[in-house]
Amino acid sequence: MKHDPYDPAQAEALAPLLDSIGRELEERGARLAEIEARLGKPQGLGATDELRHLETEASAQRRELRHCRAELEGLGCSVVGTTPLTIRIPTRVGNARRSLVWQHGQETNG
Repeated sequence: MKHDPYDPAQAEALAPLLDSIGRELEERGARLAEIEARLGKPQGLGATDELRHLETEASAQRRELRHCRAELEGLGCSVVGTTPLTIRIPTRVGNARRSLVWQHGQETNG
């Protein structure tokens, strides 16, 4: 989805929303990593049921991660790094295109 660049004040105003999306991305990513680690180690008689449950939960986490990224794309933003989570916000100052970079847990900065 194409989104017009933000003016700097609008980009700064996105920080609370980006913080919320970023927190969800990190929490779901961590949960998915836990699940994937457990998928390689099924044990005992209930292993088949456990595997099925873990695969279902992993699928749900991946789907929600895609939704979060789609929400960012809908805002015109993009993930440019994951450790720490770093998001690019397209901006415009006059006729010049710029970007602000937001990192999870920090203020927006240019």
